[in-house]
Amino acid sequence: MAVTLDGLAVELPKEWASATLRKGFEESVVGKLSSSEPKPTNGKVIPIYEGGFEVGHVAEGGRKPASDAEFSFKGIKPEKFAGLLAVSKEAARANPAQMVQIIQQDMINAVARQLDFGIFYGKSANNGQAIPGSIPHVNQTASRVELDETKDLIPQFLAGYDLASSGESDPDGFAFDSRYRTRVLLASQQQLAPAGGSSPMPNLAAATATFGGLTAAFGRTVAGRVGANAATAVKGFVGDWSKLRWGFSENLQLDRSDQASWVDSEGKTWHAFQDNMILYRVEFEAGWYLDPADFAAYDVTPPVTP
Repeated sequence: MAVTLDGLAVELPKEWASATLRKGFEESVVGKLSSSEPKPTNGKVIPIYEGGFEVGHVAEGGRKPASDAEFSFKGIKPEKFAGLLAVSKEAARANPAQMVQIIQQDMINAVARQLDFGIFYGKSANNGQAIPGSIPHVNQTASRVELDETKDLIPQFLAGYDLASSGESDPDGFAFDSRYRTRVLLASQQQLAPAGGSSPMPNLAAATATFGGLTAAFGRTVAGRVGANAATAVKGFVGDWSKLRWGFSENLQLDRSDQASWVDSEGKTWHAFQDNMILYRVEFEAGWYLDPADFAAYDVTPPVTP
């Protein structure tokens, strides 16, 4: 596969497209919490093994016990996502290979943000509009904890865990807004502080930490802070991320044009030829399945200004 930049062909590895998507999934908040591998999908119904196998004691020569393994069938309906990226011809001409790397990293970041925003809120990252159809998302959960920041947060976080585990789920991780990182890590470190002593300084640079022994991932997408979208009241989610199923179609499409016109997010019209730009259009398909009942949300309602 080759991408042409200002007349210069830059050869890309055979798996460049699928690797770009997979890296985007891995770098998302959800990707840090989910143990399930993203599955290539084309709208197929996939079987999900739900356990049921057990072993037991058997006397010599006795009949071996049989277990009924349980499977459910969930459909992952792929949704199409796309975006435009404009670069200057001068930058492309100066170093085509480096420009491809920059484009790829931008694509990885955009895929990660869209995956998170879709799974957390069921919305498009570019404009905050709901994705059409009945796509389940985490924030649909009815299990919610209204955090009182004037009190100890630990019991409140545990209350969310209990809500998320009230059914058949076993919560295995937390997702927190990156702006809530200090509160979460300080609450965690306080449990380790010696009597009458101060807490050790938490590692704020840790992309993934642990909280209560479970994985805790931080990101701005948890609060819905994506692009121009305003933050929601949500500060975090807890739940059984192992039950999340997600997938993508490997036919990522990357098109290039130095003749096209486009309208940016502020309504300004650009012309690639006249403005000496190269326009890239990326399209891919991704989908997921989850049950909102497997999660609980932590909310903080902003104070009302008199």
